Order: sequence, then C-alpha cells, then structure tokens
Amino acid sequence: MTRDREGNIRAFHNVCSHRMNKLIYDECGSTRKFFCKFHGWAYDLDGKLSGVPEEECFPGLNRAGLGLSPINVDVWQGFIFVNVDPKPRMSLQEFLRPMYAGLEGYPFDEMTSCYSWTAVVNCNWKLALDAFQESYHVAYVHGHSIADSLNKAASGGSRPIDGLCGEFHRRLSMAGNPQSVYGNPQALTAAPSAAAPASGRAIAAAALHFGRGGTNFKVTPQTLPPGLNWRRHPNWMFDINVVFPDFYLSLRPNYYQAYNFRPLAHNRFLLDARVYYPEMTTAGGRFYQEYMKVALRDVLLEDLSTLEHNQAACETRAKSHMVLQDYEIMVRHQFKVIERLIREGQAAEALS
Repeated sequence: MTRDREGNIRAFHNVCSHRMNKLIYDECGSTRKFFCKFHGWAYDLDGKLSGVPEEECFPGLNRAGLGLSPINVDVWQGFIFVNVDPKPRMSLQEFLRPMYAGLEGYPFDEMTSCYSWTAVVNCNWKLALDAFQESYHVAYVHGHSIADSLNKAASGGSRPIDGLCGEFHRRLSMAGNPQSVYGNPQALTAAPSAAAPASGRAIAAAALHFGRGGTNFKVTPQTLPPGLNWRRHPNWMFDINVVFPDFYLSLRPNYYQAYNFRPLAHNRFLLDARVYYPEMTTAGGRFYQEYMKVALRDVLLEDLSTLEHNQAACETRAKSHMVLQDYEIMVRHQFKVIERLIREGQAAEALS
C-alpha cells in the first residue's frame, strides 16, 4: 500500500512481474520507487513498470502490461479498506453506509495520540471476536477490573442498551457507571471538579479527577454524530461497531478503540489493537491517559486469557453447538452472516 506522487492511496499485490519474487520485504517505510531485490526490476508508486535491467534481452517486452497487480482500495472516515476481489459487487460506501452513515463526522482525525498492542493467539478469529461483542462475560472475566464501570441490571449483569444487526455488520450500545474512570464518557471533557469522585480505587479516582480539562478537545452530545448513543441513554458509555468481517470499532466521546482480528490459520489469529486519544495539554491529562492505557491493556489481557482454552475445548468436539442467550445476539449474527456468505459462494461456484 502506498501514496503515489499525487497523494492518491493505492494498493498492490506484493509480487514482481518478472519471476514472481516478493517485491517488498519491509513492513513500512518511504521510497520513490519499488525495486525487486532479485533482478532489479523497478516500479513507480502508481504500479507502472519503469525499469528493466538488460531490457534488450526480453524480445517484445510490453512494459504497459507488466505493472504491479492492483488491489481495490477506498477510504471511509480516514480508515483505509482493501478488497482483493478484482470486481467487487459493491463499493465501500454501499457496504458501510446502510449501518454506519450515522457515524460519519465522528472526530477520528482529532484523536492523534495512539497506543497499540499486537499478539498472536492460538485461537480461531471468530471465537476471539465473539469475546468482544457481548457483555455477558464482563462480571466474570473482568470481575476485578472494569465490571463496576458498566451499568448493571437488577440481575447484576451488564446488559446492553440496544443492538442492531444488518446485512453484514452489527452494533451494540452500552451504558456505564459515571462515577468510575472507565465508565465515565465525560472523564476528559468535563470541567475540573473541586473534589475527586467516590471510587473503589484511589488511583482511578485521581485519574478521573486530574484528567478533567486535560485537553483542548471538546465534544458535546449535540456535536457527536447522530449514530452514536442512538437510544439517547443518559449514562451511555460507548458503542461497539463490528465491521464485517473482523474490524472492531468502539466509539466514545473522548477516545476510541480500533481492533483487527486477522486470521492466520483455522486456529490462530493476529490481534492488532489500537486506542486513540486526543492530545493532552496538562500533566493531569497525561496521568489520566497513562492510567487508561494500562487499564485497557489489562482488560485486553483478561479478554485474551480464555481464548486458547476456548479453542482447545472446541477441538475436542465434545459439544456440537453453542447455547446463546438474548444478549449474545451479536455472536449469533456473526455466524448467521458467515454461513449465509459461504452458502452464496458455494452456489456461485456450482453455477460456474
């Protein structure tokens, strides 16, 4: 993936046209041209073949037909999406907007302070994503960390405000406990208070207290796009958005999480987890940010702690199916969409 000299984003298969060598070995960098390390063939940033050593030895060589193989690429709200299908059946906008048009205008570009973690986990990517798109597990997996940060039902569980399931994607809206640092969506943007709020943990209380007013970033319920907190719950905390197939986007008023679950094999995936905040302008803001970075890291470790055991248990084949309750509807929806697309693909292959 690259930007050409005009600033356009382009994507190509990483394969040289000569002897099909891998063209780029580095994960990232800056260059004016792409050079194959095997025989020196050169390509411009737009993918055109621009240099062939000893070209006179290739009779009838057609440079125009030997550029890099392009991949369809498009941008939505600053996120770059690729589609390896040479002829996509729909555009990126047609794919996303039926579910996510109401999120357009969220201030992604104003949150430029990023923390990230990566991990390779011995688990199927679908089982992993399941653990992030329901709140039934919170009281147990996160019982000693953030369980008290979510709004609780009379039963003691953390039930969602609402959920939406579309043709491909799904959304889940959650309410929080505004007296907690993790569950207060106005932790950064509210004016500083005279006293720290009640909290079970002194450090959490200090982070919530000193972080207030720690950034110039300002949002209000009126300035957020209408697709957030679509039920207008007074203690709304965040919305989980799962962009099919594997992009998890959790949006809040003061930061957002962007996680990718990349399958490497049927029983292994790569987690690329990123969290974005606005830039801090005070020491208190930085203290809050560091606290939240560590808190989110620990929550991630808790979420990952069950996955390899889950995979090992599934591989015994002792059980033939899962038993899902009402608030695990996102898990059910994920499998419904995947199974539908597999059937459609099999039918298309049979016709061809």
